[in-house]
Amino acid sequence: MPEVTVVIPSRNGREILTEFLPGILEEARRAAGEVILVDDCSDDGTADLVAARYPSVRLLSREGDPGFCHAVNMGMGAADSDSLLLLNNDTVPREGSFSALLADLWSSPEEVAAVVPRIPRPDGTDDGDFRWGFRRGLAVTGEGIEGEPYPSGACSLWRRKAWEELGGLDTRYAPIYWEDADLGARMHRAGYRMKRCTDVTVEHRHAATMGGGSASDTLRERNRFVFMDANCSTAVMRLSRAIWLPFHLTRARLCGNMPFTDGYSQYRRLRKSP
Repeated sequence: MPEVTVVIPSRNGREILTEFLPGILEEARRAAGEVILVDDCSDDGTADLVAARYPSVRLLSREGDPGFCHAVNMGMGAADSDSLLLLNNDTVPREGSFSALLADLWSSPEEVAAVVPRIPRPDGTDDGDFRWGFRRGLAVTGEGIEGEPYPSGACSLWRRKAWEELGGLDTRYAPIYWEDADLGARMHRAGYRMKRCTDVTVEHRHAATMGGGSASDTLRERNRFVFMDANCSTAVMRLSRAIWLPFHLTRARLCGNMPFTDGYSQYRRLRKSP
């Protein structure tokens, strides 16, 4: 049995993988791990590239509609180890990082479901230090806010038992965004916690597999409301949401923040769909 299974979801990541996968494979080798790459409905020849150049990678392929949550759950479910490392395809692990994360996880109490390294991005933020909170009727995420930490979707090492008990990523967030915050919220409610390993660094170059722009921002806003339905349901939170939502919608319209208004509209349609 491998010491760790590295699960990499990838959507149209042919160029990204050419740059980043060799380093990931070398670090997995040092940690006596296997690598599973889940090709998430790509149409850029990713599967052919991986099969030809990286025969040690266990390649799984999805068809249909892409979804980060679906790809991750597929890869985690196929893993052969008790240590599951979720890793983005645009990350750069420093030498020894996988082994150090493994040592930290398995020397921790069983209530520690996941360990998360430093995950610096080019803009100076640390993906591993994000928390989610509730402000003025809205769920928010970021560094330096008061709230619950959550294991980053960019890089987090999980105990298989805890991952399976939590049921993996919630597929309501497909294709992407907010699913890692949701998993963290469920993790805390189940009595688990995460641990930061700040002496371990896995860089996140953030090559933007999903792209940017208004469509991406709209999807983030849609899933913000999906997240609130699932995790912000106390009486105080519901009252705060009812009071503040008209203000946020009016302000968004006046300021031309179309992703917020369009995201809310998409969320409303999603709730009405069977």
